[in-house]
Amino acid sequence: MKEDLLHLVWKLKKLDFTNLTTTDGDTIQIKNFGFHNQNSGPDFLNGEVIIGDTTWVGHIEMHINSTDWTKHNHQKDKAYNNVILHVVYNDDGPILNESGQPIPTLILKGRISQSTIGNYENLAANQDWIPCAPSIHKTDMIKNSFFLEKVLIERLQDKCQRIEDILKHNNNDWEDTLYRLLLKYLGLKVNSSAFEQLAHVTPYSILKKLSDKSIALEALLLGQAGLLNDNSDAYFDKLLKEYTHYKNKYDLIAMTGVEWRFSKLRPANFPTIRIAQISQLYYKAPQLFNDILHVSSITDIYEKLDITASSYWDTHYLPDKESESKPKKMGQMTKELIVINVIVPLLFTYGQKTANEYYKDKALDLLQKVKAENNIIIRNWKQLGMSAKSAFDTQALLQLKNEYCNNFNCLNCRIGQTILFS
Repeated sequence: MKEDLLHLVWKLKKLDFTNLTTTDGDTIQIKNFGFHNQNSGPDFLNGEVIIGDTTWVGHIEMHINSTDWTKHNHQKDKAYNNVILHVVYNDDGPILNESGQPIPTLILKGRISQSTIGNYENLAANQDWIPCAPSIHKTDMIKNSFFLEKVLIERLQDKCQRIEDILKHNNNDWEDTLYRLLLKYLGLKVNSSAFEQLAHVTPYSILKKLSDKSIALEALLLGQAGLLNDNSDAYFDKLLKEYTHYKNKYDLIAMTGVEWRFSKLRPANFPTIRIAQISQLYYKAPQLFNDILHVSSITDIYEKLDITASSYWDTHYLPDKESESKPKKMGQMTKELIVINVIVPLLFTYGQKTANEYYKDKALDLLQKVKAENNIIIRNWKQLGMSAKSAFDTQALLQLKNEYCNNFNCLNCRIGQTILFS
């Protein structure tokens, strides 16, 4: 038994309310169960109860054992002086407030159904991929989908917070924010931090000044990445000469180059290829965020991202090492990754900060137009009957697994609640 379970049954009123009395035998009527407090202080605020013939308005505190009140030193905390009812599972002794007055106590033991307690214990003891794996197929999938929409919004809100942190440090520059996010996610997990560093040492403001020359952009980014050194390749010699001019002009400090990882990556994901593609993207669309605000469909966005690295890379993945000729186009999976992790959260944040629902709706609509992701988490959900038709669904399922299932947060999950009270 955990206190969180008491909070849930109280909030959802899943109790036997027959003949409620205090431990002193006074009758209790619950007029208002109070507002569940997620911060410090009493568990439920501004409740209203009638004890005997007296109506009390104030806070309600809950514990497994009544003496937990004393163990938590509530009797010394002024924040608990307005507690009008102490709700406990077990009564193992009287408690007093700061003034030395006893607080009316209601015992819940025997008022929570045994099936609820048993379901809770089963969830807590289960060692499957998710706690409710044996039971989730019994739940209403249509009702589950409504909860998943809420979970998806939570995921976007989490991403919004990280985006707002970036905006605070760059004077609300949306183009710069997009640039930073784009580099971060193009780096995948292996080179994510290195690409973030590249965005830091190569400000978007400088990138924008050189956006009319594709070779200048490529020289700038590869040079700042520390990837133009020690090459005898003629093309790279040309890039190095170009880069040296801009490095001196803008007083730039480059990365060392040792930050990059090439091992265990498909050649198409090598940092060199990604940087060459980014160069062409910003040559094609130097104000990419402004463009995205005005596109009307997912097809338009894919077209914006439909870029190919400069011709040198047709026969190279690495400098001075020729390969079979193949244009290095940005693949469809990469485009989808950018839409899901960069464009959608950025549009949603923009809509939130500008109080414009159009952009929030546009972000959600884009997710519904991107095909479902395919990874081990999504495949495991599918085996449990939770199918996904689009990235809208897969993003929600990822959030459900990571933030609810992995943290045994079943009591705040509507699917878990359904199983708990079944």
